[in-house]
Amino acid sequence: MKTSRIVVTGRVQGVGFRYFTERIAKRMKVAGTVENKNDGSVEILVQADDATLRAFIEEVKEMPENPSAHVDNIQVVETFNSEEMVKFRTVY
Repeated sequence: MKTSRIVVTGRVQGVGFRYFTERIAKRMKVAGTVENKNDGSVEILVQADDATLRAFIEEVKEMPENPSAHVDNIQVVETFNSEEMVKFRTVY
């Protein structure tokens, strides 16, 4: 199964970004994780086909629920094969 590691930068911690991302992932029926990183970014691991991945990224860019949140950059850092994940969850 193809898994993409995505790094999101901007004002994405302490603003509900992980919760928002998890809601999108569950609605789109993709598996993976979302996690705050020490450098202030958020890392998303997501298993999806190319079209679904593009749609997922577009929705994550919007972040309409919190006007104080802001996505500066979303970068697909790497794509690799991994075991199939069963659900999407937030890592604390």
